[in-house]
Amino acid sequence: MFKFLLTLQYDGSDFHGWIEQPNSSTIQGELNKAISKVTKNARFKTIGASKTDTGVHAIDQKVTLDLEFNPKLELFKKAINKALPETIRISSIEKIENNFNIRHVLYKEYSYTINDGQYNLLTNRFELNWSFGQIDVKKMQSIFDLFVGEHDFKLFSGLNKKEIEVNNIKTIRNIESIKVVRVDDKVIINFKAKGFIRYQIRMIVQSALNCYLDKKISAEQIQEKLQGKGTKPPFNAPAKGLKLNKIVFNS
Repeated sequence: MFKFLLTLQYDGSDFHGWIEQPNSSTIQGELNKAISKVTKNARFKTIGASKTDTGVHAIDQKVTLDLEFNPKLELFKKAINKALPETIRISSIEKIENNFNIRHVLYKEYSYTINDGQYNLLTNRFELNWSFGQIDVKKMQSIFDLFVGEHDFKLFSGLNKKEIEVNNIKTIRNIESIKVVRVDDKVIINFKAKGFIRYQIRMIVQSALNCYLDKKISAEQIQEKLQGKGTKPPFNAPAKGLKLNKIVFNS
């Protein structure tokens, strides 16, 4: 078998996340269908570096492809892109060593976009529309700073107790940085960490937004929940504002 590294971009609006599922349209499912069509059902296997959720977008999803033959890469990329939906694209493909492990990630970068200006139909699929006035970036940053560093994020995840125990999922995670920046009429929240658990970023975002509005959760309650105490906040920001921007592997 030959191994290749693919970089994917996609608009996740119309898909049920990354992982292939029966009876649902997913990014991996569409990719596998396209590869199967192009390779005439040759044996292959794909593994994604990040399991993006339903409605989440990506400009730098990384995927390994194990394939039983060695194609001409540019022609192969063009053929697969032609077979894919227009909202999924392979931006690059390269041959890699067979011992490459896609789980050996140094860090991932995601961003969440909020439009606190005028509604824009052309960008609406990729941002949360905010109708509570212009966001004070400095104040918002101070709230997101609460989540930076090592904490127990089990209450800021879509995982239940049984899932955590059965799958031995580590909920104590370290977020290296969260940076809140303004770009014109948009506020972009940039996250950097080795990895994230299901719904973690979206639950953090909505909790921070509610805290900013003094609505249903306070800074003190956030700090308590980051110690694993109390109950899950019933908040989850819409998936459409979230985008996977970058994945960097260990050298």
